[in-house]
Amino acid sequence: MNQQNTISAAPADTMAERARAIAPLVRAEALASEQLGTMTPKVVQAIKEAGLFWMLLERKVGGAQADMADCMRAWEEIAAADASAGWSLMANSTGTAVPYAYCSEEAVAEIYGGPELPIMAGMLGPGGSAKETDGALHGSGKYRFGSGSLHATWIGAGMFVMDEGGMRKLPDGSPVVRVCWRPASEVTFDNEWNVLGLRGTGSVDYTLEEATIPAGFHHERAIQRGLRDWRLYDIGIPGLACAGHTGVALGLMRRALEEITRIAFGKKRPAYQTVLGDQQVFRHDFAYHEASYHAARDFTLRFYAEIQEYLEAGGELTPAMRARFRQNCIYVHKVAAEVVRFCYTMGGSEALREPSDLGRCMRDMYAATQHIFVDTIAMQDIAVPILAEWREQAAQQ
Repeated sequence: MNQQNTISAAPADTMAERARAIAPLVRAEALASEQLGTMTPKVVQAIKEAGLFWMLLERKVGGAQADMADCMRAWEEIAAADASAGWSLMANSTGTAVPYAYCSEEAVAEIYGGPELPIMAGMLGPGGSAKETDGALHGSGKYRFGSGSLHATWIGAGMFVMDEGGMRKLPDGSPVVRVCWRPASEVTFDNEWNVLGLRGTGSVDYTLEEATIPAGFHHERAIQRGLRDWRLYDIGIPGLACAGHTGVALGLMRRALEEITRIAFGKKRPAYQTVLGDQQVFRHDFAYHEASYHAARDFTLRFYAEIQEYLEAGGELTPAMRARFRQNCIYVHKVAAEVVRFCYTMGGSEALREPSDLGRCMRDMYAATQHIFVDTIAMQDIAVPILAEWREQAAQQ
């Protein structure tokens, strides 16, 4: 691979430290990003220079090959500065790892071997359909919520595969969904992005018309084994996605707690005898929600560190382990929604009047809870392999 791709920052530092270094710029640009509907060019350039788009790529192609816990802290740092930027970064950095992990060697050489590393984005769920001929797919699709697409160089698009007898199925009866990767120049974007929260994510709709995706440039969405040397990729697309979303939720919690702390000692609400920060009920509730933040964060960092250590030691993930990616993601979002709601409520009119950083936290947090990955109904399916694991352990006692 072209060694010019190598990220410029010193190899001894961490992704979290790089994120922390650019966080003041990200925070200063937050309102402009929201007005623009996507990250400003200044923020995109800062993230590029910090190498954060490529933290989940192997070093051999110029990535950082960062520990998952380090990536989680980096997403948290950027999301605390601006949730929209954190959301875009997590979509781009996890997305950029996907074709590298699961496409063919020939495709990887073409996509990642140029003078600049690519940035990926897109909706990997099925928005279109295709037919296969000699390994190549031919199809079209319409896609929504392509977060971070407007500065991406390659776009992913999920497609059902159609055979003469109908939709192709996996052995378990679920439909085959192939994730297809094409240069952004082949995609038509709808630049309208008008939403309640996460306004600066550039999560635009896009269309792929009559596309041909060569063999090797598409892969099964349900793939569970990475094709490169780094065994971290065995967490699969759901594991990468859950990690990114969880990092953003942690950042939103932290920012909300920072904002209410700033407000609390300069605000005296009607009927309160002292400033909010000296009021006993507020102190009690703040301590409770601050503990909730740390509990969710520590659970997340420990979980991903243990998963990475297990995989790199040669382990294979069990169904219960895979279920816990989404379990952790849903749990942290439920905790985060409550923490941010508490902070917003206590902020009173300072959280209500625009522009308001705490008000934006509230909008962004509740926009994040609408993602399908954090739909709490999934817990009923997540519980099945986890219960089986507990039953097996109990039977051995």
